[in-house]
Order: sequence, then structure tokens, then C-alpha cells
Amino acid sequence: MDSSEQPVTSDAGESGRGKKAPVRVGAVIALALLAGFIAWIVIDRSGNDAATTTTPAATTPATTGTTDLTSKIGPVAASEEVLSALAANVGHPVYWAGPIAGRTYEFTKTSDDLVYVRYLPKGVAVGDTRLNFLIIATYPFRNPYDALKKVANGNEVKIPGGGIALVDTRQPRSVHFAFPGAAYQGEIYHPSPEKALAVATSGTLQPVP
Repeated sequence: MDSSEQPVTSDAGESGRGKKAPVRVGAVIALALLAGFIAWIVIDRSGNDAATTTTPAATTPATTGTTDLTSKIGPVAASEEVLSALAANVGHPVYWAGPIAGRTYEFTKTSDDLVYVRYLPKGVAVGDTRLNFLIIATYPFRNPYDALKKVANGNEVKIPGGGIALVDTRQPRSVHFAFPGAAYQGEIYHPSPEKALAVATSGTLQPVP
């Protein structure tokens, strides 16, 4: 899971979370590009729910209580212990790819309840604008397992834990995944499509403990 690849350009900067509601990608939160690709296929959203993703101001993470789903957090740097506390406060599972030595975990939660865990190598500052790094997203989705299976149409990949994954053919650096019975879908972003899929099938995907 080396993150030394060259920066990814912003040609993947827009996607539609709804058929009539494009979402513009924020440069810092690379995973903003993730949450829309499957949603616009599966759910015909109506109304004007277009949103622009911006970088939240850094905040001091709370370690007690439960976060309001509309509140923003981060981006903030977190150790494994702090990451666990932040995830617990969110009030629902937050996926990650497990611990990786030499990485700082960057935690971000948007007002739309999209949660991102980004893996930053040593020397990379929180909020770095490059799209070079492994990121795991978690976002609310109705019946994500069934929806993803329907969209996959037999092209899904079985992953450890009983879940399935699907490579986004329009953005192969993004791999969607879901587990049976979950109310949240997950997504992996990596500048290398091969490594994104490798993370999906590695068996490391799980809620932050």
C-alpha cells in the first residue's frame, strides 16, 4: 500500500450523487469523488440536492458523547486510539483498512455524514491537497449490499467477511464495497486501481474498533 505515486489530476473531479445533482470534488478531500458514482445509478433522487464539498476547518476531536450527524469534524490527524474515539462518536460504523505502520490517520466527517479515513505517510501534513493516498469512505446508503449487487449485475467480487466489492469502471481508482445487513456503504480510493482492488480483497476492511 505504498503511497508514493504521482499526484492524480483533477479530471475525476465531478460525479453525480443524483441524476440531476452533480457533486464537485473538493481538492483536499479526495474521497469526495467516491460517494456519488453508485448512488446516481441506483437511486433516482429528485429535487435540488446538489452540494459542493469543501474542506472543513480543522477541529479538536471530541472523545465523549455522540456526534450530531449534521456536524462536521476535521480533517484531523489521529492515532489509532483517537481514531477509535472519533469513530465511536459518529454513532455508526466507520470503515478503515486496518492499521498500517508509518501512517497517520486523517479523519474527516462532513455535514452529509460522509466519513473519510485517509492514510498519510510520514511527513505529509493533514489537509495535503494531493490525491496520492489511500482513503476509505463510509456513507449512508439504503440497502447497500442489495443495491451494489444489482448494479454489479454479476460482476461483483466477493470479499472476506461476506461482502462484495465493485470496481467503478468509469473511475477504477474507486472500489465500492458493502456487507449484508449494513446501512452504510464503503468505498476505497487509491491512485493505483490495482492497489484499490487489492485493499478490497485483502480482508482488512472492517469498522474501526
